[in-house]
Amino acid sequence: MTINEMEIEKILNGDGKLLNERAKSLGKIYADRRTGLSRSQIRNVLNEIQNMTKYNEIKVELLKPKIAYVAGKNYNVRVLKDSFYPIMEKMISRTNKDNFDMFKNFIEAIVAYHRFYGGKE
Repeated sequence: MTINEMEIEKILNGDGKLLNERAKSLGKIYADRRTGLSRSQIRNVLNEIQNMTKYNEIKVELLKPKIAYVAGKNYNVRVLKDSFYPIMEKMISRTNKDNFDMFKNFIEAIVAYHRFYGGKE
């Protein structure tokens, strides 16, 4: 599953319903045992974001190489490279101080649904 540019804009601009729908879909896909994506791999990104008390452009931009590292390190987990990284890269590029909370909410929701659907630790 991928998220198009318009959906990213809507999510970042406060469309909670769309945020929930896409996070639920992604969480379910990422939880599928065949993908091999663990909760800790997503959680590492979430922890970085949660440690930011407010928007910091440099720290947000530096999430891109961190996600790329995780995707490269776990090359057998194709969903990281083919889905998670591209979506996060697009979202990070559009995140600013006004929509940072929606970005955080989106990552939190993906992790929550991943757990709900039984994703591995």
